[in-house]
This record gives sequence, C-alpha cells and structure tokens, in this order.
Amino acid sequence: MENLRILVVEDEPTMRELLKDMLHQTGATLVVECEDAASARTQFQNEAFHIVMLDLGLPDMDGHELMQEFKQINEQQHIVLVTADDSIDSIQRAISAGANGYVVKPYSKEKILDVVNNYVMMHGGQEDALRGFSRR
Repeated sequence: MENLRILVVEDEPTMRELLKDMLHQTGATLVVECEDAASARTQFQNEAFHIVMLDLGLPDMDGHELMQEFKQINEQQHIVLVTADDSIDSIQRAISAGANGYVVKPYSKEKILDVVNNYVMMHGGQEDALRGFSRR
C-alpha cells in the first residue's frame, strides 16, 4: 500500500489524530488532515488523493454537500464518509449520493484497514488510480 495518499476531513482533533494514526498503520504514506470544509476544499483542489475520509458533521458545511463538490471535481474520487450516525437512512443516503464507504465512529483498526483494502482491491495499483487527476 505504498504511496497511498489520503485526505482526512474531521473536525474533532482526537478523532482526526486517531484516524491518521490508523491510516499510517495501514501503510499510507501521506495523510493530510483538515478540520473543516474550507481547508478540505483547498487541499482537494491542489492535491490528488486516493481516498477522502470525510466526516458528515463539519462545523462549516454538511459532509454530504462537500462530497458532492468533490465528486463534481472528480466523479471517480473514492470517498468514505465517517460519522457517529449509524442509522440505515443515513447509510443509504450516503451510498446513493456516491459514497464508496461508510464508517461509524468510534473507528476500529479493522474497519479502517477494510476501507484501505477495499480501495486497493477496486483500483489495483495506487499510482494508476491517480493518473490524470493531478490538480496542480
């Protein structure tokens, strides 16, 4: 899982740090952290990421709306929503809106590893998945 680039958008510092640590344990080489939609938008427009881990409850925007913005920029972007809401309605809404996955807090190492493994299985070589998506 070398060269895996992940954007983490999570407003809670403790959860963001936990998620970053778990992602590094999976072999991700670059994990960029953002605490709100505004900073995430800037990072997303300037860098290419294999996976975006996106919290639904951001202070400045709903995570569903931000996911739609990201999908308009790159409809193939692999986005996994993270939230404390484990209702069937929320999960169905996320998947039907284009999310590639849904992780309920609190995070477990196994679930985060599943997210990364799912991406790798879907996309094979990570380098190929980013080809053509450079935003610089």
